[in-house]
This record gives sequence, C-alpha cells and structure tokens, in this order.
Amino acid sequence: MIGEDRYCLDEIQQIHAARAALREVALLIIDQHVSEGLKIAASGIDNAQAVEDMMRVLRSA
Repeated sequence: MIGEDRYCLDEIQQIHAARAALREVALLIIDQHVSEGLKIAASGIDNAQAVEDMMRVLRSA
C-alpha cells in the first residue's frame, strides 16, 4: 500500500486490522493453554506450577 501511494488512513486501517487479527490468534492460544492448565490443575498434578505457568502467559499477552 505504501509503495502504491495509497491514502494514509487506508494504510492505518490495514495496520489496525492486522493487529486485531494477531490479538485474536493470541487469545485463541491463551484459551487453549488455560484449558490445558485447568485440566492439569484439576488432576492434582503440581497445581502451583500450572497456575504459575498460566499467569506467566497471561501477563505476556
């Protein structure tokens, strides 16, 4: 778009769309991770480590 000398607001809109799409992918990954972490926690296997791991991922999002 930049090389084509497109209208700058169109370029900004595309950047926002790309960021939103990446955020959705990140949320899907976090969802899967949290689901697996809860399964581990529910099974009684090292609950503290499962919670710590989930919190580390959530903080980085």
